[in-house]
Amino acid sequence: MNKTLFLIIAFLTLTSCSLQKEIYESGNLKAKGKVTNKIKNGKWKLFYESGNLFQIGEYSNGKETGEWKIFHENGKIRQIGRFNNGKQTGEWNFFHSNGNQEGIGALIDGKRTGTWKWYHTNGETYTEREWNNGKLIKIISCYDGEGNELDKGTFTNGNGTMKLYDIDGNLLETLRYENSEYIK
Repeated sequence: MNKTLFLIIAFLTLTSCSLQKEIYESGNLKAKGKVTNKIKNGKWKLFYESGNLFQIGEYSNGKETGEWKIFHENGKIRQIGRFNNGKQTGEWNFFHSNGNQEGIGALIDGKRTGTWKWYHTNGETYTEREWNNGKLIKIISCYDGEGNELDKGTFTNGNGTMKLYDIDGNLLETLRYENSEYIK
């Protein structure tokens, strides 16, 4: 009886949980991971078309869960953070392709919250911004790659502009916000 029960459980486990692969048109591996009843479950790896690792993390009932790592094409870590029920949560760290930290901030249910800090490729502070429930509240600071303060824009009370610069302090773009939301 125990042997029969074991065989039934083993058969059901093997037939309901399988390895799935996704392939680029070029024939290169795009992703691989476990599926249960056609739903992603367990560890998954995603790849650049070149074959280099792009992302690694786990799914539970088709939604991202736990720690996820995202990589630059050169293999260095790009982002690391956690998911809960398919939504980013907790502290997320971002890195430039040279390995220096690019940013750090927290999310709750996929929405930015608190102070987010961003850095230039040389490690110098670029900007700090305050978020609440996914909405931009305040631009605290903005600097070039040598630490010189730059014009943040006109953003106040959720409305106005935010200026984006390169490491040398050259203006790249001016973004417009209304009611703390980016207007395209």
